[in-house]
Amino acid sequence: MNNQRRIFWLIALLSILVLVPFLGESLFYSKGEPREGIVAFTMLESGNWILPLNYGTDIAFKPPFLYWCIAAVSWLAGGVSEFTTRFPSSVACISMLLFFFCFIRKRLGQELAELTTLLLLTSFEVHRAAVAGRLDMLQVAFIVVALCLLYQWDEQGRQRFPWLAILCMACGTLTKGPVGSIFPCMVMGVYMLLQKRGFWKSFGWMFCFGFLSVLPLFVWFYLAYLQGGQEFVDLMLEENTGRFAGTMSYESHENPIWYNFLTLIWGWIPWTLLFVASLFTLRNKEAQQLTMNESQATKGWASRAQEWWKRFCQQDPLQLFCWLAVLLIFVFYCIPKSKRSVYLLPIYPFMALFFAQYLRRLAERGSRLFRNFSIVFGSLGVLLTLLFFAIRLGLVPDAIMGHGRHAAENVGFLHALRDTYFDFAHWLLILLPLVGALCLFRLCRRQASARAHLYGVAGMLLCLFVAFDGIYQPTVVSTKSDKKIAQRLIDLQPEGHLYSYGLYFYSVNYYLGDRLRHIERETPTKGYLIVPLFEEEKMITELCERYELQPVFQTTYRSCDARAQVRCYYFYTRP
Repeated sequence: MNNQRRIFWLIALLSILVLVPFLGESLFYSKGEPREGIVAFTMLESGNWILPLNYGTDIAFKPPFLYWCIAAVSWLAGGVSEFTTRFPSSVACISMLLFFFCFIRKRLGQELAELTTLLLLTSFEVHRAAVAGRLDMLQVAFIVVALCLLYQWDEQGRQRFPWLAILCMACGTLTKGPVGSIFPCMVMGVYMLLQKRGFWKSFGWMFCFGFLSVLPLFVWFYLAYLQGGQEFVDLMLEENTGRFAGTMSYESHENPIWYNFLTLIWGWIPWTLLFVASLFTLRNKEAQQLTMNESQATKGWASRAQEWWKRFCQQDPLQLFCWLAVLLIFVFYCIPKSKRSVYLLPIYPFMALFFAQYLRRLAERGSRLFRNFSIVFGSLGVLLTLLFFAIRLGLVPDAIMGHGRHAAENVGFLHALRDTYFDFAHWLLILLPLVGALCLFRLCRRQASARAHLYGVAGMLLCLFVAFDGIYQPTVVSTKSDKKIAQRLIDLQPEGHLYSYGLYFYSVNYYLGDRLRHIERETPTKGYLIVPLFEEEKMITELCERYELQPVFQTTYRSCDARAQVRCYYFYTRP
């Protein structure tokens, strides 16, 4: 096996070990993941793979490709679970990493491809999306692969029809909507224009590819319309065009433009910190390259802009393509009111390439900055381990959590870390950050090269990710998951429908096996009902004339879905 294949399989193995083993360790603790999992569950239960209903009457918000993937994996595994819900995202991320590695290696060399892939794997935002059972990472993988395939198609003279790129775009649109086709066509179309391919030729190709890629979405839309009617059409329009235009009937992640800049900085932690710190270490000659020289300063803004645009268009084709992918997608998501950090994920692989080029130049210069970061992250690994042992020994008092709104919840997290039983394998994971820290300190003692420190910091980040996914997150979120509410309801009524007031309890419904129904939309004669406390007064006013309501239990903690305490009632029809 040659060195290139060895590195490829080493990256594949590393990605699998970091992303896959702990997918099923954490319970669902927010409404997003169980909302996707329950759709796949109802697909398997009902046999309806086009537009299944959950919660009795609810239509899924998005197209079905992720749900098909979850259902297929769950069918092989024997049932829908936390692991099978998250597994497609991890597979998509690993596939994207390996494909992008090969794409960069072929054009820019082995070393830069390795570093780009390692930076992408250690990105906080990418890692978070890769281990979550959500739509985002699956669509991002299709978008990135489609972009690379379209670049390859143009690079090879546009001779063969790029069916694989069109298939990726089609799967992207079937995952989360039209942007799965819009982004690759938009970026490639602008790139072809800047490369003097001609407007009508560029527009014609991209229109053809885009049209072919959305045909499967239109077919699904028509079949779903036959089942869901106008209610389905209204929901799809609101979730797609309404979200972009800011005309939704409810506020959905509305944020200002600066939010996108902030999420990029946070999503690339700690590499953004390293980048900012490096700016203070630039020599005078290097710093001058980042600012205007004297001749430029004497020119007007129009002349400087013209020169800048000329240099931008004449740069290396791959660099130009990557810059266009970053800038066009970023600007696109600055337009709508709805903004989330995961929306920007398609630009992360291309940003990783720019970070890799910059960090490699710093390493070649022998910057001591990497050694300093090794000391910082080595210390972080030691402090994390010491803090964990302090909690286990009861040296951290409950009073340190304060007396605010979330104090009781935070105390619950503290007690979970203190009292949970861990076996030998878990203790190895707990000590993993300490082992990584010792390795970093050893590099410092040996006066290792800047490149060795760079890879050491990346390795330390992966150790922290593994410890977080395998130990800290599962332990903490077990205290906030709504699975406990579902279990109490099962104890009260092992079979049959249960009811909720308001559309809040996705996690409870998942752990009940889709047994929850809306009491507002049905007329049961008796049963058990759950309601968040902030809706309790409204619920009593609406239902008291029809039902006798008897309190059964109230949670002492906040529901992870409703973000409030929950009360359960037994109800029966008034005589």
